[in-house]
Amino acid sequence: MRILFALALLALSSLQPLYAVNFLTEENPPLNFNKDGKPAGIATAVVTEMAKRAGVPAQIELLPWSEAYSRAQGEADTCVYSTARLATRNNQFQWVGPITRGYWSAFALEGFSDKIAKVDDLKQYRIGVTRDARAEGLRQRGFTRLLEVERDRDVPAKLTLDRAKAGGVDVWVTQGYSARDIAREAGAPAVREIFSGINSQDYWLACNNDMPKETVRALTNALTGMFKDGSQRKLSEMPRAGN
Repeated sequence: MRILFALALLALSSLQPLYAVNFLTEENPPLNFNKDGKPAGIATAVVTEMAKRAGVPAQIELLPWSEAYSRAQGEADTCVYSTARLATRNNQFQWVGPITRGYWSAFALEGFSDKIAKVDDLKQYRIGVTRDARAEGLRQRGFTRLLEVERDRDVPAKLTLDRAKAGGVDVWVTQGYSARDIAREAGAPAVREIFSGINSQDYWLACNNDMPKETVRALTNALTGMFKDGSQRKLSEMPRAGN
């Protein structure tokens, strides 16, 4: 009788939902962004499907990157995406992924006429960049003339051809897939890509180190299944950049 009772309790516990998770992200199209008041983007689609398959109750919220990252470090029920898995971050989270991939390029106004042959050629310019892995990566490569912002869409309006203009930037480093669309939506002048592929990298879901292991394992298993059945590839297909 005791054995049957124990089995019944075990079966009942297996029906209970896993640990609820807050998924935090930033405005960084096409990976994650706000569309009609709701989180959208290819990484958001992957994370949403992961949580669904894992049976993890989930809430997704868009925040400035610094706030999202800080909360994921300090709150046990929280993960942040799309996160570059840098060496300096490796021990700060439990990692699930990669969930998708992206690349950064350099953009400037259409009238920008300088020829850029290599990444280091960009060091002479004032660069607008989001205060996230992009800024950290550029600093690690020796870039010092950075204007860091919380929201990527705030950079295009600061672009100028006047090297002496106070508060202006000469170059914008951002996701290569969506820069033209972001600039257009921000009401800024047209931009062009002046250097392609500064960096190409995987993006991950970074979960708090105190999150229960079974929850992280369920998310990992869900993503593994998505890779096997091709749904991760389908959901993470990058849109074509605008013309």
